[in-house]
Amino acid sequence: MQLPRRAASLAAVAAASAVLLAGCGNDDGPSDGKIEGADSAKKTSAAPTPTKGEDAPKEERPDFRTSDITLPEDIKLVFDWEQPDDPEKAAALDGAADYMRAIDHGTVKQDPKDPVLARHVVPLQTAEAFATKKVQIDVDKGYTVTGTERYSKAEVGDVVDGKLAEVSFCMDQSKLFSKEIKTGKVLRTEESAASYMRLTLVMQKPDQKNSPWKARTFEAEERAVKQCKD
Repeated sequence: MQLPRRAASLAAVAAASAVLLAGCGNDDGPSDGKIEGADSAKKTSAAPTPTKGEDAPKEERPDFRTSDITLPEDIKLVFDWEQPDDPEKAAALDGAADYMRAIDHGTVKQDPKDPVLARHVVPLQTAEAFATKKVQIDVDKGYTVTGTERYSKAEVGDVVDGKLAEVSFCMDQSKLFSKEIKTGKVLRTEESAASYMRLTLVMQKPDQKNSPWKARTFEAEERAVKQCKD
């Protein structure tokens, strides 16, 4: 039986992760994944990301296409984004890019508790629950990933309470496939509406200077062809 592309299961995994956390109380913030003032503060920005040194002048910041997260050569993440002028927004979007890289890193390492992944999530929040559950599913099935994952149409909201920013972006997995670890067989599928998703993350600013912004909450909209291709 042909395995559906990874994108087809992301929203289901996210929903299951939210259920897992429903009974977990914490004082870090709202449990529903929303940040107060996010809707009113949200402001579209021509997108994303990087900044390993968020206080550096724009011309001195590293390109967001670089990262200290290494993946096998057959896995390529392409971020079709421009670095925003605001350094905090750039850092938040850089953190979002590294969160997506870290999920793939956990799958490659076959470790839901991968230290690289743990470094890029806020503990006991939906972004962590989603990522660890997704990696665990890949481990249970004996799958890794191969191919190209493309990200585009990023938007970043204003920073709320000096530490939280909502970011959203499109993900195209039409050229990313699961691969059986034991046999090396690539499970290819045709491009479809399930290849496109719109993801929304709330990123949290670190307490320590020069540490990465971490993913706090995760939401996924499946079959986002209109948002991502039009």
